Amino acid sequence: MARILLTGATGLLGGAVLHETLDRDDGTSWICLVRCANADQGRQRVAARLARFTDPFTAQRLARKVEIVPGDFTQADHDNDPRLDGVTHILHLAADTSYFGGERLFRTNRDGTLALARRAARMRNLQRFLHIGTAMSCGAEAGPVVAESRPDPEARHLVPYTASKAATEEALAAEFPDLPLVVARPSIVVGHSTLGAGPSSSILWLVRAADRLRLLPCAPESCCDIVPADWAAGALLTLLRKHDLAHDLYHVSAGLPSVTRWSALNRAFEAAEPSDGVRALSCFDLSDRAALRDRFRAVFGLDSPLKQTMLRATRAYYAFCALDMTFANDRLLAEGVAPAPALSDYLATCLANSAPIIDQFADDLEMFVPPPAPGPAALPQAVVA
Repeated sequence: MARILLTGATGLLGGAVLHETLDRDDGTSWICLVRCANADQGRQRVAARLARFTDPFTAQRLARKVEIVPGDFTQADHDNDPRLDGVTHILHLAADTSYFGGERLFRTNRDGTLALARRAARMRNLQRFLHIGTAMSCGAEAGPVVAESRPDPEARHLVPYTASKAATEEALAAEFPDLPLVVARPSIVVGHSTLGAGPSSSILWLVRAADRLRLLPCAPESCCDIVPADWAAGALLTLLRKHDLAHDLYHVSAGLPSVTRWSALNRAFEAAEPSDGVRALSCFDLSDRAALRDRFRAVFGLDSPLKQTMLRATRAYYAFCALDMTFANDRLLAEGVAPAPALSDYLATCLANSAPIIDQFADDLEMFVPPPAPGPAALPQAVVA
């Protein structure tokens, strides 16, 4: 039977994976590597994440089905817990996703993943190491439809996070050619196709803010490659468990069949939350900082540090929206994964249980808070582990 080591169990995709699979009772053992003082604390962290997908009682019941190994994936090569020796599959989701991490991002995402790979090399029964990257490993100039190919080491990146994930892929391929490595690159994960905003409001707040602002850094017919968390989790489980895969690199993305267009989102917003009939989207030049700031102030205000941080986050995400990229997913579909629903198809479900936009931003706030000054009290930020 499979013994699966999961990192990132307390994050959105980690919770979605566990929620999708733990009720199957198919004999699979799940081992969660969690940063915690002891197993009980780690189990409560996992249960807290699962509680965003189900009721608290069921979350506790599901959390009791996993083994907790207290630890940090960045130190995994020093972890001699014998429970790791019999692992057959690794699903490596944990990462530092901060926009302000700098070199710390490379230490965590690249060097930390290499530490996990060194531990994986000692797992004699290992059949697959599924490393989760990001579709934006391609860099900012990869073209309107991005192929499933190795990252260009010379590519320009908008933020250090995506550069660190591209560097991780390159380092894994160079240093561990004998590892049974498969790379999965999710695009933008927003909401849940049946649970809406319950599991997470990450980036959903931005889509809603764009609707309120009526302002885009791109044409209304531009694309956003968005997938729901439950679909992404199912796709990852296929890539993790399928015995024979045709490739070692996959986009977990909407691709051309299911890409979301802003114009379709505009119609979906109007259907779910009818306005006065005027929901026109205006375009602006992203370099015109005053245009976005003035509109943001008029709609949301800038009277608190939270709103000021939300403006910075909006500007950062808008830079990605302006790229108008779609990530080809031909390989994934050929493995038997059904196409993802477009966000416009499940937007009403997300809006039905949404909190106010500014409150929803809390799910992404940590990513946009600069790290503390170096010192004995400084702790890593935005690491999902």
